[in-house]
Amino acid sequence: MYAMDFAQVGANIQNKLLEKEMTQQSLADALGISKQVMNKIIKGNKAINVNELAKIADILNTSTDTLLTVEVEPVAADSLSFMVDVHDEDTRERINLIRSAIDEIHMLEELLDD
Repeated sequence: MYAMDFAQVGANIQNKLLEKEMTQQSLADALGISKQVMNKIIKGNKAINVNELAKIADILNTSTDTLLTVEVEPVAADSLSFMVDVHDEDTRERINLIRSAIDEIHMLEELLDD
């Protein structure tokens, strides 16, 4: 299963950094970005595109699949616990569309911040 959010990707990058005994600074330098931007990526606060993900995977000598993979299914946030009670497929689909729209808004906000 692949990560649906940037926080999981960031955690996977951090795990690879630890495994390779690299610092965020060294990865940031290799990417040509600041440590602050690298920190945002690690924390899941900055959207990254497929080209950036491929560069990170190359530097960490791993695959993009590894960086996108979710080891353990994330626990749903309390604010989404009502989803368990939604049995109507149409309502569930609408909720998923709203979640996707929110994710896209977050990515656009990150682009504006850069």
